Amino acid sequence: MKNLQLLWVSDSTLQPGHSVKTHAHDDYYHLVCVKRGVMQFTLDRDTFPLHEGDAVLVHKGVQHGFVNITGESILSCEIKFVVLNKALDRILSRASEGPFCDSFVSQLISHIAREYSQNKAMKDDAAAVALETLIYHLTSDMREGDSSRIIDTSGYSDLSRRVIDYLTEHYDENISLDDVSQGVAITKTYLCNAFRKNTGMTIFDCLKLIRIRKAAEFLVYSDLSLNQIAQMCGLVSASHFNRVFMHYVGIPPGQCRRAYAYNLLAGAGDTQRGADSFMYSVLAGKAISPEIINSFESLNHT
Repeated sequence: MKNLQLLWVSDSTLQPGHSVKTHAHDDYYHLVCVKRGVMQFTLDRDTFPLHEGDAVLVHKGVQHGFVNITGESILSCEIKFVVLNKALDRILSRASEGPFCDSFVSQLISHIAREYSQNKAMKDDAAAVALETLIYHLTSDMREGDSSRIIDTSGYSDLSRRVIDYLTEHYDENISLDDVSQGVAITKTYLCNAFRKNTGMTIFDCLKLIRIRKAAEFLVYSDLSLNQIAQMCGLVSASHFNRVFMHYVGIPPGQCRRAYAYNLLAGAGDTQRGADSFMYSVLAGKAISPEIINSFESLNHT
């Protein structure tokens, strides 16, 4: 199912002294981007200038209008669309309306208009994909609390998520508790206790788990040697890599590379347990679930 539907995409020219009267759209969103000139834009009760390259997102049901108060014509691009995906619509409905002074936004809007205007197959799909990218860009700050790609953090506190985000970003480095403490701006003692209480893991348990998850991905999808993978994942030696990997996955990394392949999911179900559950999350591109984490015994004994 499509996540959204484009209703109308068009460049328009606003001559000096002309305006679009204040109005609202109850059923769809409206994007306006200035391509040349400066317009005075009204959004709800606020009035502000939109300069060249600026864009604004008008939510459903919000009063808006614009006027050319300059002596030159204004060129703008307008996009009207419906979001069909309910979850995405909920996120977008809470997003900032701007104005956005963002070159990436203006470039994407120009790309959408260009694709939409082309008389060729799949033009609507190509424009819709670009618009979906734009929406995800505009809502990126609202999705920072989402589960990380490596560990499912949906049930964790904001502090634990911040720690896991930091560890995920720096897993390949020789990081210390001082580094993590400074990275999330929380004292070490409180940080360690709060993280352990919330997740059931120590911070270094979590770091090892992230490193092994990344190593498993390299084993399956890359041609790097075991030594290279160990170095890239912050593991001090091949022997250390072997020992920690065995603890989490149940088999040595070399055997894992031979046993698992990217297409192993064919015919596989979600009911696999133990080592298979961990590797299934790798092959399926899923975050490690709390159930998988809880299946590991004596994490801090490695």
